[in-house]
Amino acid sequence: MIGSKIRKIRQDKEFTLNQVAKATNLTASYLSQIERSITEPSISSLKKIASALNVPIYYFLNEEEKEVKILIKADERKIIKLPNSNIFYEFLTPMPNDIEWPVKFLSGFFEIKPQSTASEDFFIHKADEWLIVLEGELEVILGDQSYNVEVGDSLYIKENIPHKMINNGSIMVKGIFTISPPIYS
Repeated sequence: MIGSKIRKIRQDKEFTLNQVAKATNLTASYLSQIERSITEPSISSLKKIASALNVPIYYFLNEEEKEVKILIKADERKIIKLPNSNIFYEFLTPMPNDIEWPVKFLSGFFEIKPQSTASEDFFIHKADEWLIVLEGELEVILGDQSYNVEVGDSLYIKENIPHKMINNGSIMVKGIFTISPPIYS
């Protein structure tokens, strides 16, 4: 079980046995035996392997297999409401900590109440974002420019650009967003 987890992480990260051997001061032969479950690693060796693969050691010690969540049922979506915010996010894609492979993007549904701003502060993050408005009309301030995003319009927001979303209308704004790399987990 531990060996197959090590192999999967190593291959997902595109590391060779020799690269992990060099990073851990263990032999490639020994690592291969661990991966094939011929031998079990000591805690000391497991710590070195976890460090080289940049994963917590408990990942290998957890006996539970994660259920692969590629189908997200409507009533099982994760919801995040940020502090001091009038927006909530309902995620349509798996969260990074819900599946075993690296998630490259997140998509979600959002709502902003009428006559409110998503947040008093500007959002700024190290991820590109895209959104489309499904209902209502949204004012989005990107840096020092303002954009009026109406039903069916989409907007691309480059990483590290301060942005703020405002609903000046009398109805709820509803939309879908995608963010990459995923920054919520």
